[in-house]
Amino acid sequence: MPVQITLTNNPVHIDSLLKIRHKVFSEEESLFNPTPDGRVIDRFDAYNTTSNLVVLKGNEVVGGLRLNTDSQMGLPADDYYNFRSHLPEKYTLLSCSMFCVTEPYRNQHIALSLILMASYFGASRNVTHVIAPINPPIAKLLTRIGFKALTEETLKTPSGLEFLPVILDVKNLTDFFYNFTENNRLYNFLKSYTCFFYKKGEYIIRAGELGYSAFVIIEGEAEVINPDTGEILAVVTQGEVVGELALLTDDIRTADVVAKNDLRIMSMAKTEFIEHLTKNPEHAMQMLKSIGNRMKNTLNKGR
Repeated sequence: MPVQITLTNNPVHIDSLLKIRHKVFSEEESLFNPTPDGRVIDRFDAYNTTSNLVVLKGNEVVGGLRLNTDSQMGLPADDYYNFRSHLPEKYTLLSCSMFCVTEPYRNQHIALSLILMASYFGASRNVTHVIAPINPPIAKLLTRIGFKALTEETLKTPSGLEFLPVILDVKNLTDFFYNFTENNRLYNFLKSYTCFFYKKGEYIIRAGELGYSAFVIIEGEAEVINPDTGEILAVVTQGEVVGELALLTDDIRTADVVAKNDLRIMSMAKTEFIEHLTKNPEHAMQMLKSIGNRMKNTLNKGR
């Protein structure tokens, strides 16, 4: 079962996320005092400028990240550091806070993907800069995608939590999926906010299922397999799209797609996919050529 990162306004997910915050911040790390109801919440959670990314394993919330767009009420990051002194005269700001992931899923891949998903969220809303007080050990990881540390020394909150203030100018974001959408003018795909992590051998697509999403390979490889013979029809890798044929034909999936190794993908919902091709006929032609080439390769293998 894959791990999924997605934007949510599901009240069940959000309530679970508040409990995960309590588990991580109050019980595991002793950063906040325990609360009677076992939830961590503050005033920013009540504002309509707040959104939440959640990490899901099946239907279980195992982590998340809070996103706040700027308003006259300020941002959570303002309580940590004077980020605004490092901004240009005109800016639109997004703050990331309340990063929490339960121990089994606490790794750099999840941390990086949460920050990247936050950056996609900001880019789709014309945010110019993303700010966050982060755990110092992931600073080097974030600099690789364009974040810049605003001080060389780690700082401490009143509760003793060490952090490093970092900032991203969105136009400097270095990330494959962001570049993929920019280069192909697929801006609406940034609005899906759904990322999946598959382990080697896990099924991404099963033949016979209805197709509601297509997938862009971000990292890793997947094999397209004939469900009847087990023959590998194609290997898809970074930048390639799988599952698009079922979206175009309103038909069931015709092949299995299995992770060849650990895999990270972004999903594209059917409605957004069709809307994009309708509005951009040149991209529809590119997609048809891609499907045609794949079918040609498949037929050649069968000879």
